[in-house]
Amino acid sequence: MTNTRRKRTIALRPVKITNQQLMEILSTVRADMPTIKGQIVNVEQTLTNMNDRIGVLATTSTNTISAIDSLARTSLAASVRAELTVAAPVVISNHEPTREESNAVYAHIHNLMWKPKLSLRTPENILANNLKPRWDTNVAFNKSSNREIAERLLSNLERRFGSSSMRRSDLQKRLHTNFTSRTCRERMSDDKIAETNALTRRAARADDNECRRVLAYKDNKEAIDLVMLRDCANTLQKAVMSDGESANKMDEDGIKHVVVNEY
Repeated sequence: MTNTRRKRTIALRPVKITNQQLMEILSTVRADMPTIKGQIVNVEQTLTNMNDRIGVLATTSTNTISAIDSLARTSLAASVRAELTVAAPVVISNHEPTREESNAVYAHIHNLMWKPKLSLRTPENILANNLKPRWDTNVAFNKSSNREIAERLLSNLERRFGSSSMRRSDLQKRLHTNFTSRTCRERMSDDKIAETNALTRRAARADDNECRRVLAYKDNKEAIDLVMLRDCANTLQKAVMSDGESANKMDEDGIKHVVVNEY
């Protein structure tokens, strides 16, 4: 048997609607028209807003691209002008550590480090001194174990002097100065050490004498200027404040004495 397919055509039958039903349908459509119009208005407003935003984005993007291009051209022109002009002098910052701050750092480092000589050699002081860090003068500053010592000391100095104008590099520089001073000291001969000590004592006495004499002159300025018939404010020279005071004098018993003038 041969299977055959038959197409069935469905005929549309006319719907019978009465006039009353038609009027009800038209009334319903008429009642829904304002709602439909409102939805259409909302859709139109949404499309308008989207269009405005797209325009703003496009304008902003264009302005941004223009600004970037302008900045690039300005930077290029500035770099070209910089290459053609002479470099301006470098301005040095005024935030440099003061002399008092530097001296305070050096004194603190000195107190933290091991000392070859103690003014009071009690068992407690000797034990405390031996527990302090000590530079290895046979090794460079940036090598172990000096590197580890410097890091520990630097942390201590930063906690103590962090609020001052001392930067980390300033503190590290003064640590290195202490290291080089100790290294040079240990490599000196006994005669050189004695000479250095004499110069140090002389410089200390010069500072002390200058301070006392300047204060004495300020307290008696009028009387001194009257006797000398001139202003003696600029005649006090620090270089001669300790002339002859640091000379070593040998007595008959072979004992050296430091000559100190009495005032």
